[in-house]
Amino acid sequence: MVWLVGLSLFGSAFCLFWGQLLVGKLLLPLWGGSPLVWNTCLAFFQATLLLGYLWADRLGRGLNPRMGVLIHGILLLVGLRLLPFQLGIPGQPEGWWPPLALLANLTLGAGVPLFLLSATTPLLQRGLAARGVAGQREALDPYFLYVASNAGSLGGLLGYPLVLEPRLSLAGQTHLWTGSYALVAALVLLSGVGLLLSCNGVAEPQERGADSQGSGAALGNWAVSWRERWRWAGLAFLPAGLLVAVTTLLTTDVAAVPLLWAIPLGIYLLTFMLAFGGIHPNKGVLGTTALLACGAVGTQVLGWVRPGFLLLPLHLTTFGLVSWGCHSRLACRRPPVEQLTQFYLWLALGGSLGGMFSALLAPQVFETVLEYPLLLGMSLAVLGAQGGRVGLWLGLGLLLPLLLLHFQPQALLQVGAGVGLALGWAVLALLVSGESRSQQQSGAPGWQAKVGWVGAMAGLVVLLGQPWLQPGLQVIHSERSAFGLNRIVEYQTEQGSFRSLLHGTTLHGSQNLDPEKALEPLTYFSRSGPVGQVFAAFRAQTVDPTPAIAVLGLGIGTLAAYAEPGDEWTFFELDPTVADWAGRYFSYLRWAQMRARVQVILGDARLSLKGIPEGSYDLMVMDAFSSDAVPVHLLTQEALALYLSKLKPHGWLLFNITNRHLDLAPLLAGLAGSLQLHAWHQDHRDLSPEQRQAGLAPSHWVLLSPRDASTTASAGRSPLAQNSGVLQELDPWQPLLPQAGDPVWRDDFSNLLQVIRWPWIPLLKGIQIPSSG
Repeated sequence: MVWLVGLSLFGSAFCLFWGQLLVGKLLLPLWGGSPLVWNTCLAFFQATLLLGYLWADRLGRGLNPRMGVLIHGILLLVGLRLLPFQLGIPGQPEGWWPPLALLANLTLGAGVPLFLLSATTPLLQRGLAARGVAGQREALDPYFLYVASNAGSLGGLLGYPLVLEPRLSLAGQTHLWTGSYALVAALVLLSGVGLLLSCNGVAEPQERGADSQGSGAALGNWAVSWRERWRWAGLAFLPAGLLVAVTTLLTTDVAAVPLLWAIPLGIYLLTFMLAFGGIHPNKGVLGTTALLACGAVGTQVLGWVRPGFLLLPLHLTTFGLVSWGCHSRLACRRPPVEQLTQFYLWLALGGSLGGMFSALLAPQVFETVLEYPLLLGMSLAVLGAQGGRVGLWLGLGLLLPLLLLHFQPQALLQVGAGVGLALGWAVLALLVSGESRSQQQSGAPGWQAKVGWVGAMAGLVVLLGQPWLQPGLQVIHSERSAFGLNRIVEYQTEQGSFRSLLHGTTLHGSQNLDPEKALEPLTYFSRSGPVGQVFAAFRAQTVDPTPAIAVLGLGIGTLAAYAEPGDEWTFFELDPTVADWAGRYFSYLRWAQMRARVQVILGDARLSLKGIPEGSYDLMVMDAFSSDAVPVHLLTQEALALYLSKLKPHGWLLFNITNRHLDLAPLLAGLAGSLQLHAWHQDHRDLSPEQRQAGLAPSHWVLLSPRDASTTASAGRSPLAQNSGVLQELDPWQPLLPQAGDPVWRDDFSNLLQVIRWPWIPLLKGIQIPSSG
């Protein structure tokens, strides 16, 4: 019976996690690549989990727990009527607030099956824990089965990108998920029948006063108070909030590596498995955790984001150990079996609040990723109260002088300071007072409570410590939103003074502050580089007196430096902050608006292009980036076909594929081959030190031509070669020919593992990623 229940738990969690990832990917072509989509999906899934646990608690209270499992299995089977997922709202309905419209789409298209799956874990554990299984009087410890549930979640997290996504289209994934859901429903139904048959008429235990051996031993028969319930929520709040915070930090400031978000989530699930599997950190581990947490906070205060190969392990290890400590406290404070569903309900509440705080509230009230050091500061109190006093004192001795050095009293006047202070003191008061009371009841000395409040003070000072950038950069303005952290910085080199836009640590454009050089395009767009060559050839060939150019991704508007009288320029930009700053802090757009017709369209580029008449543009430039990653939905076969439909018959497509972590050239070659386009590329990396000092940056560009094969194209020459005698002798644009195995992404199939650069992990160099299945 235990094996059947364990298998049902594993399968249910696997399907739930897989379903979340699958639904998110199904929404991309419909809603675009805005972070709003992912944040809203995250909030929806957390709310669904909370509602599922609430349903499990209500059902478990009103019925025999084993009968509740049987009823739940029947409902799961009924849920098959709502599958496969029906996410058919084509973008934002007119007049609706976007998050509300997306939540409605998720609820109607996928809400019920995911809700039913989320309630499975507590119901099965509560049903198995009821006495009298197989006619035996001894109680079972159902919390150990939480390991199976989290193992299933971890399997879904790793199995989707590594096994399922590379081999199956979205249609195939959807049908396989429907079949897996049906299998889970059958297993839960069988578990309910088996639990009822194994009862053998043994009476149910009383809600109170029952022997709780093997479950919640730390609490015994102690009645669960409201303070204790909120303490469960607080201990779940910290790791869940840190999960989102550390993911935001790593993917924007340290390394914008695709799929890096999966590593913190995997660590988070693993710590649950360790804690509820009975493996807990000792005082030495807790002390080391406190010391590492102080070190991680110190790197934030100093603004250290390099080198990534050192900071990645530091932040990930700190996050994992802190989560393990919090989850271990939860496992040790678990209540008797009779309160199991309440326990999971409060865990889900704390996790939802933590995730929503970091994903939705923090970007609105904090100018930087300040929730990360704030949550780490709060965790120091928990670690100190648990026994990690040596590492805590040592870490605070090194950290507090640094924090005081950067103390800024004016930060108290900011909205973020007030929110952070209120939250920090509330959580700390709840957690530390509970730990102190437990220690006093056990006869422990009172200094542990003082250590906890020292941690509280550390959290207060951490809130006011302002993260810095590396020396030499002066922050002019910074703003954070759902789209990430943007900063305007200024710096000087031997070649002059420059102003740049940074998204995380990724450069999105620079401008020379010398008025005589301010209109010279820099970074990836120099006149001597690929972009300058394309515009020179474009001007030589075009006969239209009013050529139309579209640019997907505004940045600071550098490409507007190529505007000439009579031009019609259209920029598509997702982030309103970037659009505002391009006109406020940089002069490219303002200058171009005096010479040509220039407009900026806000919103996802692909969705916005659907409203543009066909055959509108002579040249389209794809330069849309989210930090250092190109949104996947802008690089599919359907997306490229949409771009081609907006081009005039002899128009060109120019793609910026400059990237530290992705090799997109094979993808563009495969897409060009599938649509019978001519393709050339230029990897412009041979820059002199003087050019780099002058603000130029290496770049990699791909040029696509939908025209019929010409003599130049058939000879392997780019269309630029016929416009310059120099280029005819040495054409820097090389043919980009499709090769066997080149990926071709579609809206229903994409695989980031195919294009990730792996040199920093030597063992992965020889891995062959399947293209389809």
